[in-house]
Amino acid sequence: MLNLAYNPQVVDAKIVSNNPKNGLFEVVTQLKDRTVCRLTFGKDAAGVAVPTHISRLLKEPCPVCRKDFLCNCMSRYKETISSQALSLTGTP
Repeated sequence: MLNLAYNPQVVDAKIVSNNPKNGLFEVVTQLKDRTVCRLTFGKDAAGVAVPTHISRLLKEPCPVCRKDFLCNCMSRYKETISSQALSLTGTP
């Protein structure tokens, strides 16, 4: 079940790696609640960036479940976070 009270807001995003040969790139984002996430993107046949994976970097407890270790909560918000991150960084 989606936690409707949680609304991720990206305040900073940086492209940390880019491989133009296969179209893969990674973006590290910082959310308004200080959560830091790493997004992995691929490109589809049309060259559009598609988010493939998201992981929360363990700097703050999860804002959804409050766990201080690995969880999969951010995967529910992958589309929202990735679209905000790409609007800040653009596609390489």
